[in-house]
Amino acid sequence: MQPLIVTAALLRKRNQVLITQRPADKPHGGMWELPGGKLDGNESPQQALQRELREELGIEVAVEAVFDVVYHRYDWGAVLILVYECRWLGGKLQHLEVDDHRWIYPQDHSRYDILPADRPLFEQLSISPECSGSITGG
Repeated sequence: MQPLIVTAALLRKRNQVLITQRPADKPHGGMWELPGGKLDGNESPQQALQRELREELGIEVAVEAVFDVVYHRYDWGAVLILVYECRWLGGKLQHLEVDDHRWIYPQDHSRYDILPADRPLFEQLSISPECSGSITGG
């Protein structure tokens, strides 16, 4: 079975990264993650990420370089996360399809119930906040 392909945004502000809390009524509700989501139809990953951030947070971003690619197997199946460096272009951050958000220092990620698939990214960011990406499995 093919993994579910999703995108995630790495938005940085003064050595902090943006995380969002999944809605309580969704799978993995209440857990924290990098913002993003699934591709729709014939979207490119970059288009999907821009759409998801608009729908979930009301912000516009420029999708830049791939930071990392993460493969993770959940009980329900596998997910392949394409993580992109993003630059905030505009909009006021709103909780449209998320329950909350935080700007956190990557080394503080253990204070949050981070989705298992996202944890390797925070480990990597904690070691070197400015590091470039690699392929991570989990």
